[in-house]
Order: sequence, then structure tokens, then C-alpha cells
Amino acid sequence: MHRKLIWGIIAIVFVSGLTYLAVNGSKTLATTDNGKITQADFYDEVKQSSAGRTVFAQMVVNKVLDKKYGKQVTDSAVDTQYKTLKAQYGDEKFKEYLSQNGMSVKQYKQSLRDKQVMQAAVKANYTITSDQLSQAYENYVPDTTISLITAKSEDDAQAAIDELDSGSSWDDVYNQYSQSNSSVSGTGQMAPFDSTNSSVDSEIRKAAFNQDDGAYSSTPVKGSNGTYYVVRTDKMADKPAQSKIEQKLKDKITNDFISDSNNQDKMKKIIGKLLNKANVNVKDSDLKTALSGYYTAGVSK
Repeated sequence: MHRKLIWGIIAIVFVSGLTYLAVNGSKTLATTDNGKITQADFYDEVKQSSAGRTVFAQMVVNKVLDKKYGKQVTDSAVDTQYKTLKAQYGDEKFKEYLSQNGMSVKQYKQSLRDKQVMQAAVKANYTITSDQLSQAYENYVPDTTISLITAKSEDDAQAAIDELDSGSSWDDVYNQYSQSNSSVSGTGQMAPFDSTNSSVDSEIRKAAFNQDDGAYSSTPVKGSNGTYYVVRTDKMADKPAQSKIEQKLKDKITNDFISDSNNQDKMKKIIGKLLNKANVNVKDSDLKTALSGYYTAGVSK
């Protein structure tokens, strides 16, 4: 997820810069004894690069998909995902993440929105088989309630586990070792989640789903964001009938399809067909081939 997310954010920053350069091209960026470099010079160089063409292609894709599927993505859905992801990092680590990737909160949220629009587009154009649904149901884990100690370090997480092993109560250990985490309440309890919930860290889900009610992780759980946790499984609900969760299963299948790097050609085929329907016409000769990968994949054979 992070690789795609970071590229999306880079695209936002890059595209904003290119738009500005195109409009304000006469401004001088640098001077030397051998002449100056203007914004127009820089723009011309960038748009002819592989990175520039890739970003341009992403711009067009976002424009086309947003027109058709953007209304399906609400601000509240983006805010919910943003808050969940931020909480799993913790305030300080989240600030570091934004800083390291040179992005603002607004740019981060925009990348989340673009991804949700992409998901909506794929859901509308991806055919799910009955075998896929049956397999997804077999792998489905129902709503699970957990409690979480968000440790400052691996050593603190291990110390918390040692305290629990020695007979100390969860509440006492939580109060001693856990950092603030806005996604939990009381002494670390999270709202129930199931195996289709991609907002909860995959490592937390894995730990929660593979231990009995009342059990806690025997070793520190390292989240995908580098934070260490102690995960206690409080309660797992009974598995509902497939018919009651079919939409959740379809969403999970689609999201897994999008996230799997092996499906890039299939993704391009879906997007290519949507671009063809949108009558995209690239005017700039330097960017004429930027979308060729999508158009080729989108042609019915």
C-alpha cells in the first residue's frame, strides 16, 4: 500500500508544479555565467522524461475516473480512513512520515481519495466469479474485538508481555507501557473489525485472528509502520452466512485485486477501456505516447 500511496502523493506534488510552470513559464529559476534556466525550460525537460510522462498519465486517469466515479467517494469516507491510518502511526511517527515524504495532510488525503475512486472504478468493471466468492468466504474471519498496547519500542512491548506473563493485570500493564492511540478506548480496546477491514494494520489483524479469546501475543507485534504492539484477542463473533456479507467479500476481492502487483496489466486493461470511452485527446506531441500502455491494454481482443 505504501509504495502506491507514496507515488500518488509524488504525482500530486509534481502535477501541481507542472501546472504552475506551464502558466508561469517565464520566471527564472536559476542563473549561471552561461545563461539562465526558466520555468518553461524546466517544464519542457520534465515533460519529456519518463517520470513526467508517467505523472501526466496519472493526471489523465484521475481526471477520467473522478468524473465517472468521484461521487461515490465521500469526504467522510476519506476522513475515516485518514484518521484510522494516522492513529496506527501515532501522532509523532505520522508527522515524521509526512515530513520524510515531503507531503502535507491535504496531499495525503487527496492520495487516499484517488485510491478510493480507483477502487470504485474497478469494482464497477471487474467481474467476480462464484469460485472467488466461495474462497473469500472460506477465508473470512468475523468481527473480532481486541485490546492493544501501543509500545514506545520493541523492548517496552516485550517488557509489557513479561509483566502479563508474571500475572499483572492487562489494565495495569496498559497504563504503564502504552502510548496514546486515538483508535482505542479505555485500556486499549478497539472497535470490532473483520478480515475485510484493510484500515487495521495487517500485522495486528494477523495476530488477533490467530489466537484464542483472552490470549495475547507472546512476542511483540511489529506493525507495518514500525510501531510495536501487544495484541489481546477479547472476543471473536460467530461467522455469519455468506449471503449476509457478500458485498464485504466482493469489496475484499476487488481490493486484493487492486493491491496485487501481478494484476497491473489487468488493471491497465480496465482503465484503458474507460479512457477510450472518455475520448481522451492528448494535444502535446511530447506526451502523445504517455497513455499508450493503457490504450493498448484496453483494446478488446
